[in-house]
Amino acid sequence: MTRGGIAAAFASAVRAARARPSFGLYLAALTLLPWKWLSPLGGLSERAGWTDVFVALAVVAWSWEMVRRGARPRLRAPHWALVAYVVAGVLSALIASGNRGDAVANALLMVELAMLFVLTSDYASERRGRDAIVLVVLVVAAVTILQTLLGVALFYLHVDTSLVGAYGDLAPSDSYARIAAGFYSAPLLGSFCIFASAVLARDDSDLPRSLLRTARIGLALVALLTFSRAIVGLAVAALIRAAHGRGWRRARLVTVAAAIGGVLVMAALTVGHLAANPARPDSVTYALGHPSTNPRLKVLETSTETFARHPFLGIGPGALPGRSKHGQPSRAHSTPINVAATVGLPALAALVAFLVALWRERRRPTDWASWSGLIGLGIDGLGQDVDHFRHVWVMLGLADADRRRSDA
Repeated sequence: MTRGGIAAAFASAVRAARARPSFGLYLAALTLLPWKWLSPLGGLSERAGWTDVFVALAVVAWSWEMVRRGARPRLRAPHWALVAYVVAGVLSALIASGNRGDAVANALLMVELAMLFVLTSDYASERRGRDAIVLVVLVVAAVTILQTLLGVALFYLHVDTSLVGAYGDLAPSDSYARIAAGFYSAPLLGSFCIFASAVLARDDSDLPRSLLRTARIGLALVALLTFSRAIVGLAVAALIRAAHGRGWRRARLVTVAAAIGGVLVMAALTVGHLAANPARPDSVTYALGHPSTNPRLKVLETSTETFARHPFLGIGPGALPGRSKHGQPSRAHSTPINVAATVGLPALAALVAFLVALWRERRRPTDWASWSGLIGLGIDGLGQDVDHFRHVWVMLGLADADRRRSDA
């Protein structure tokens, strides 16, 4: 596609947004994913941002469009499982043992994320909608890469900016920066790179393949600069796409082996402590440890204990079920454990049922662009809590849309 073709893609996206105002608001929500500054909802939730505002507006506009058309959404197995998940979250918020206001805010976030899945599935089922989503993700990826370059440049100029995130378990240094760009943390940025790379790997986009490939390379480099566990999920997703995209004879075996390998690496990074200083590779050490000495294992152990005390409805959406070795509240850093400890085992079962239903209803042959991304995000979810990441639910919606996508 030429430059004129890219301009045509923008023009098509604009026409689609004009035809459905809710879709325009939805695209605005995606565009604002890497914008953590000046949040109008900061008083409601620390991590609420502009994307949440436009998702809410899109839901209202979409609902009005459905009423005007007299359309009724047809509920399928994934939807019923998703309803059960959200209901469990709402019930958990109502009996939350912690901050009731935070619990309610996070229950509303669960509703928002479910609707983000529904909206994405609806819009991406048509060719023009899919093309617009891929185009917007490409723009967001380009902005994120530019933010990363700016953050690195300012870091080495000794200018402090929020483009550089917290070092976490890594040793702080003047020699390297752990990039967060326009996201709230480096691990969140790494997770976004998994998502965006999968979206830009779709084989049904008319955008220039060379441009999409360049963007994916840029996202891989950004992910490396996050120094996060998301690198594992990104590598697994890329390997799966390569196996299927290049027609390897044992592509399925490679997929299973890559997924299992990713899980084992994430398990090793949890049960053992990796002490790393990227500025001094010779100082990297790894050792199996006890919760008293392993920060990740301590948080996981205490989160599991919280789940054991509150197995049915948890301690409330968004609560911090774990404790660090210094006694500070913490997320579980493991999506399954975090969901079970905060909103309960029924919610976790509903979430698993939702994912299984999506897989069972997928299009054949399998769209490995979407599903490689979901596998990568799932592996990343073993090292951080991805259930509240907006882009994860967009990825789920894209996978659902592929079940009934139209090329018209």
